[in-house]
Amino acid sequence: MRLMMCAFVLSVALAGQTAANVSGKWIIQGVGRGGGRGGGQTLTLNQVANEVTGELLGGGGGGGGSAAPINNELYDGKVENATVSFYVWRGTDKPYKVSYKGTVNATGDEIAFTVTGLPGRGGAPPAAQTITAKRAK
Repeated sequence: MRLMMCAFVLSVALAGQTAANVSGKWIIQGVGRGGGRGGGQTLTLNQVANEVTGELLGGGGGGGGSAAPINNELYDGKVENATVSFYVWRGTDKPYKVSYKGTVNATGDEIAFTVTGLPGRGGAPPAAQTITAKRAK
């Protein structure tokens, strides 16, 4: 009886720590700098346990490619249950940090990201934006 109880507690603890598998290529069609329509981006995620590395390629819209990442590397990537988060550095003249925090849907083929840190247009304060990444087929 005691052994069964220990096995049950261990299985519940492990089930609570299972993270979504986000490894792979994702296509983002979303909002660009200042709320304008952004170009397509390819997000490549590599997950090992709860850590995520990868790169973000492609323009994010805005002026003359200035919203493209300085480099393509993701920083501080992690996944916890169905939530994935990371940040990238964007811009070339005055770099700024853009944070992505998203929720993987139940089927594992879409991530709904909230993006913060993009500058507003005309001096407007930055607003959080929502984008969707779809798993590449």
